Amino acid sequence: MENPIFDTSQLQLLRWRGVICCLLSVPLGLAQTRQLGHLRRTDAPGTGSLPISQSVAATPSASVEYTFTVLDFPGTFYTNGFGINPGATSTKIEIVGGIGNQVAEPIGYTKGFQLQYAATKSATTETFGDVNVPSAVQQASSGVNDSGEIVGYYSDASGTVHGYMQSGGALTIINVPFTGATGTNTYGIDNSGEIVGSWSDATTTHGFMLSGGTYTSFDYPGAAFTIANGLNNHGDIVGFYGDTSGVYHGFLLSGGIYSAIDVPGATATEAYGINDAGNTVGLYCPTSACLADFASFHGFMLSNGVFSTIQIPGAAATGPVNINNSGVIAGVFHDTVGRHAFLATPK
Repeated sequence: MENPIFDTSQLQLLRWRGVICCLLSVPLGLAQTRQLGHLRRTDAPGTGSLPISQSVAATPSASVEYTFTVLDFPGTFYTNGFGINPGATSTKIEIVGGIGNQVAEPIGYTKGFQLQYAATKSATTETFGDVNVPSAVQQASSGVNDSGEIVGYYSDASGTVHGYMQSGGALTIINVPFTGATGTNTYGIDNSGEIVGSWSDATTTHGFMLSGGTYTSFDYPGAAFTIANGLNNHGDIVGFYGDTSGVYHGFLLSGGIYSAIDVPGATATEAYGINDAGNTVGLYCPTSACLADFASFHGFMLSNGVFSTIQIPGAAATGPVNINNSGVIAGVFHDTVGRHAFLATPK
């Protein structure tokens, strides 16, 4: 087994192969409080300083092993992996995301990227390409399906955020038609071309779905804001919302029924991706200190009612963002060098 090697003096991150991580499984159930920042750095309004309470997590009862692979876009130490194709109709692995150098709001990334990834017992092949919206000031790619259709979001010269879809070389700009809309973010796309994301008005943020040319807005019942991050090929949607007390919760919307997702013992939870088996990934804050600077979040997977913590060894923070039908997870982690995309492949 190889070890992670970080040469911070020369700002070089060497490839991290064959690292095994145990995931700590705990049963579904306990509550959480307060708020969490966002990997995508847009949307949700702040809620101010609120009291923190933290529950005690249950004793771990099982473990899962993954091989982690670091994926850095050439020439940058700020790479975020946001989307992975579901693999329902294709065995290929395609990843999209955003790169940059910790640039300012509203997007936080200078351009999007697309990565074709292939691995054998003896070698891996990583082919990176740009995904760019002409004249965009900032932008990122956020979702991809098995047909290679990519969705993302960008800001124009005025700072307004728009969604987009790239399909077969054609670019379609996506702006919700709802009264009072001030911005649109597209985050996930399934194999039938259905798209989910969020839109903002003057006061808050809402989820939306685009299906067959029809836009549908939705909000978690009683929520102060709602963000839809991902969907699977069955139409199940995951995301997160803030309640009126400022607490962040993940959610699942399936068959018209909403369910909250709260990692046991966490102070905040955000759900980002779901595969066709219903396995859901996202991130959570384990302590109140994490909420103060968003620098020590952990990842989770929820499968059959059981949460598993995902944390890359040596990383300051680990954020799984999507999961394909083979259980391969794409996401981002932070270290002393920068921010890096990763793959977590089940052993």
